[in-house]
Amino acid sequence: MSDEMHEQEEWNPQTAADIAEAASETSSAGQDDALELRAALTQCQQELQEARNAYLRAHADFDNFRKRMRAERDQEFARGSDRVLSELLPIVDNFERALAAVTATSTVASLQEGVELIYRHLISLLERYGITQMEVEGQPFDPKYHDAVARVATTAKPEHTIVGEVQRGYRKNSDVFRPAKVAVAVAPDEPIEE
Repeated sequence: MSDEMHEQEEWNPQTAADIAEAASETSSAGQDDALELRAALTQCQQELQEARNAYLRAHADFDNFRKRMRAERDQEFARGSDRVLSELLPIVDNFERALAAVTATSTVASLQEGVELIYRHLISLLERYGITQMEVEGQPFDPKYHDAVARVATTAKPEHTIVGEVQRGYRKNSDVFRPAKVAVAVAPDEPIEE
């Protein structure tokens, strides 16, 4: 038994010393790891804050850009409208001259000639902006280009053919600017046989 104790005594002091040394190494290593982790966490938090600030700046810049573009678009639209309206003013002047020229001695022919001149001036202005009149008489009805406002029972024209124009339609380039309001031919109702 004394050999056993002797072995235990030899082993215990070494083991205790080894354990203490290992614990101190583990403790200092754990502290080093904890310090490294804290430093990494702090760095990540700083990077996150910088990224958040950059995001907020970019978002604010984009919002300002969008507002500026909207204001510029509205301003450009207003300038375009002003240009068209300024080109309408000579037509208003022509109407004023025509009204001033109407006297008791004016003839219907001279008045008609003045109105036709103004009308041609207005049509040429519309054409400058790509707006042209649609020709619809005798054409087949197409809901993309026409609004049917009346039906005319007739056998003189094929069914679904435009027989009258209530309001002229216009195209801008190849698109419909304003659909034509038309009367469409339909087959007359046949009497019911009893």
